[in-house]
Amino acid sequence: MASMLELPDNWLCGIVPGSGTGACSMALQNLLGPLPVETFLSDSFSQYWANEIDTLALAPQRRHISAYGDFPNTSRIDPNHDIVLVLNGTSSGVCPPDLDWILSDRAGLVIADAVSAVFTRPIDYDRIDVLCWSWQKALGGEGGHGMIALSPRAQARLNVGGPKPISRLMRLHNADGSVNKAFFGGRTISTPSMFAVEDIHSALDWAEACGGLSGLLNRVAKNYAVMDDWVNSIPWIDWTCTNPAARSACSITLRLVREQLTAGETDHGGKIVAEMIRLLEAEGAAFDIWSYGDAPPGFRIWAGPTVEADDLAILCDWLAWAYSETCEGSIPPEPIVVRHGNFPPSTARAVQPREESACPPPAAAEAPPSQTLADCYDAILFDATGVLVSENDALPGAADILARLNMSGKPYYIVTNISSGSDETIFARLRSAGLPIPAVDRIVSAGGVARQPVREELAAGRLVSCLGSSHAAHDIFGKHPNLRCADTAETFDTLVVLDDEGFDFKRAADNILSTFQRRLIETGEMPRIIAANTDIIYPSKNGTLVFGPGIIGPMLQAGLAPFGAPPISVEIMGKPGKAIFEKCIARAGTDRLLMVGDQVDTDIKGAKAAGLDALLVTTGLNSRGELRQGDNGAPDYVAKNLGQVFDGSLFRHLRSAKHSRTTNQAWAAWNENCGGDKAHIGESG
Repeated sequence: MASMLELPDNWLCGIVPGSGTGACSMALQNLLGPLPVETFLSDSFSQYWANEIDTLALAPQRRHISAYGDFPNTSRIDPNHDIVLVLNGTSSGVCPPDLDWILSDRAGLVIADAVSAVFTRPIDYDRIDVLCWSWQKALGGEGGHGMIALSPRAQARLNVGGPKPISRLMRLHNADGSVNKAFFGGRTISTPSMFAVEDIHSALDWAEACGGLSGLLNRVAKNYAVMDDWVNSIPWIDWTCTNPAARSACSITLRLVREQLTAGETDHGGKIVAEMIRLLEAEGAAFDIWSYGDAPPGFRIWAGPTVEADDLAILCDWLAWAYSETCEGSIPPEPIVVRHGNFPPSTARAVQPREESACPPPAAAEAPPSQTLADCYDAILFDATGVLVSENDALPGAADILARLNMSGKPYYIVTNISSGSDETIFARLRSAGLPIPAVDRIVSAGGVARQPVREELAAGRLVSCLGSSHAAHDIFGKHPNLRCADTAETFDTLVVLDDEGFDFKRAADNILSTFQRRLIETGEMPRIIAANTDIIYPSKNGTLVFGPGIIGPMLQAGLAPFGAPPISVEIMGKPGKAIFEKCIARAGTDRLLMVGDQVDTDIKGAKAAGLDALLVTTGLNSRGELRQGDNGAPDYVAKNLGQVFDGSLFRHLRSAKHSRTTNQAWAAWNENCGGDKAHIGESG
C-alpha cells in the first residue's frame, strides 16, 4: 500500500481498526493537544472531526467555514497551529484547491482525512504530516479497516507526547509512553478479516495492472472529463461546487439550474430530483445517487478509478432521459419522501434513453399565485430558542421544516439572541440538536452583531467586562488583555451582556451593581452598556420560566435608584434592536422578510420596528397562554406551529387591513388571483 501510494521512505504506515473513522480518531487523540488547531469545514465529515475535537476537549480550535459547495478561506490560518482538513469531500464534492498555503516551515502538524482522496488525487506529502484513509475505499471494497501514515514531524510529536488517557484500541504508545514500533512494523491492534486481506491484495494487483498510481489518477481524470463535458453541454444541470479549482474529480455532486426549470420549481425542485431518481432506479440505470442528507437537492455520483468512463457517459444519457420524462409529466402536488435505496414504486415501463438531452423551459410561463404564507416572502427569519430548539433538543417538526426549506431553495436565517459562543459555535450546537442548517452564514447572532463595537472598544484601550463565561467571550471576540469577566472584574469602562450559561449569574450581577455604584459616586458617570442578549425571560426544557441575561438592565436601574442614578442606557445589538435585523436584511439582500418568533417583546416588536412582518408561534413562551401585545408589538400572524407557515391554513383566517409595505406586491398578486387580504390577527389560529 505504501509503495502504491508512493509514500516517502521515512514515513511510518500502519493498519488500524474502524475504517477511516478509526484512523482519523486515532490521529486526533494521539497527536492533538500541544497547539491550538485550525479546522476547515468543507463537508459533513470535516464537521464530524471538528465536533470530536470539541467533545473530547483535544485542543482549542478555530473553525473555518464557507458556503456549501466551496472550500473555506485559507488566508487567516496561524502557521503555529495544527491543521485538520478533509482532502476530498464526498458529501459536498469539494476539495482544497491546493495546499500551497500550508508553509513548509510550519510549527504545527497537518492531519488529513484522505479516505476517498488516496488513489483519486495526487497527495503533496511535503504539506501533509498525517494521512488517514480507509483500507481500500477508492478501490471499490471495504473491510472495516483503516490506515494511518505519519511523517517524521508527526513521529517526533508522537515520540515526545508521553502516555495519554486513550483507549487501547486507539493508542499508538506503549504503556510507558514510548512509540509502539511493533504497530508500525506490521503488527495490527486487532485481527483483520482474512477475506478483507485477500480483497485488498486483489485490488492492489488490479491497480498495478492499470499502471499503478498514475494509471489510477488517469482513469479518474477521464471520468471527470466525461462529466464536465456533459454538464457544460446541458442547460439545466450544473456543478454544486461552482469553483473548478475546489471541485472533486471523483465525488461528482450536481444540482439543477433553477432558471431553466418550469414555473413553480421553487416549490418542486426537490420533487423533480426525486422523480428522476425514482425513474432511474426503476429502470435499473442508477442507484443511490441522491445528494447527501444535508446537501441541497441534487445528485451525488462516484467517479473513482474503478468506474468506467463509458458507463458514466451512459449514465448521462439516462439522466437526460429522466429529466425529459419528469418535465413532460406532471409533478405530484404532495412531497415525495425519498430515502436512500427506498424510492416510491415505479409503474414505468422499461424504456431506453432518448437522444434529446433536456426539455425546453415553457415560453413566457407566468409564476403561479402564492399558495402559502412562505410564498409571499423572499426569506424567513426564525428565532432559535422556543421556535426551533428547547435547550439542546430540536422542537417537534423544526428539523422537517428546515429540511423542506433546504429542498425548495427558500432562503432562511436563524436570528438568535443566544450569545454563549460565536456564530460557528452556535451553528455546530444547532446542527448537533438535529437541525439540518446547511452553512454558518445562516446564523445571525446577537453576539456576532456585537463583535465589531466591542472590538472597537478594546482597540481604543478601554476595559471591557463581559456578563457571560470567559469561554463565550473569547470565542466571540477573541482573547484580549482588556477583556474581563463581570464576576471578577473590579472596574471596567464597558459592560457587554452576553449569556447566562456556564457561570454564576448572581455573583456577576452583584459585582456589576457594586462597580456601577462606585463609578457613579466617584465620577458621576456609569459604564457604557452593550447588550447582545436582551432576553429577560425564556422557557426552560421542563416548561418553567427562567430569567435571561437581559434582566441585568432592570436590576441595575432598581439597585442604583437610591443613589440618584439617571435612567440606564443600553445599546441593543440583539432583538428587539434594529442592528440585528439590519444585518439580516443586508445578508438576505431584501427586506421582504418574515420573522417567526415566540416572544412579543423581542422577536415581534423588533421585527415591526425594523419594518418587517412578524408571526408569533405558540411553541415557546406562548405555549403557556397568549402574551400581552402592545400597539407596536402586535404580530401580523399567530400560528400554533411552524407547519402553518407552509400549509396555507393561515390564509383562511386573514381579515382586511392595511397592507405591509414589505409584501404589497406579493399580497396584491395573491388578492387578484385568490381573493383575500392580509390582516393583523390577535387570536391564535
